[in-house]
Amino acid sequence: MTQPTIPIPTNCFNPKSYVKSDPASGLLATRHGDRLIAVPELLLRSIPRILRVEAGEASYLALYTFGDNWGKTFGNRMMQDLVKYYRQPILETIATEFFANVEAAWAVHGLGKPSIDFSLAERGLLVVTIANSGIANGQTVENNPTYRSFSLEAGFLAGWFSNLTGEKLGACASNWSEAPSSMQFLVGSKTHIESIERSHLEQGMLTPDGLNSL
Repeated sequence: MTQPTIPIPTNCFNPKSYVKSDPASGLLATRHGDRLIAVPELLLRSIPRILRVEAGEASYLALYTFGDNWGKTFGNRMMQDLVKYYRQPILETIATEFFANVEAAWAVHGLGKPSIDFSLAERGLLVVTIANSGIANGQTVENNPTYRSFSLEAGFLAGWFSNLTGEKLGACASNWSEAPSSMQFLVGSKTHIESIERSHLEQGMLTPDGLNSL
């Protein structure tokens, strides 16, 4: 009698097949055995406040640097998972399939829902929107210029895209004036992002018209 075939999920990061649990130990891991941890929201909110008390203005750069390293590590592991799962190089992956996996990877790790706008790509910029961000959730979005340049999530995106492209990229938030359900970021070369920060971000949130003028 023929054994029934078990369908393989088309998405590498389908939580039913990607996340494995050990009831005896209470630990979570990926299908490859990499440990997963749940970071309490209280801890995510507390770290920036404690750093601010201990390091003052330098805390922003510390958070951005941590985010950059975190994003690179996350991106590297994600690419490795994709190559193992589909058994083909990333460059051979269909674009729609790749971005569906990116969205699923963010979701299964509790990072929110990303969307990437390529309308400014000819000017060397990506507009990345994160809905229901797991990183920014519960954190106060501050209005000073240093925060705009060096938030934890901006660093994370800079690191993730740097790992993906092999280039040294930067990122900054462009809608920091309040705590919206969706956070918008600009990603591009470090010099380009620094130039935008000097010429635009000091004045406040970048509107759609402001983005078109970059």
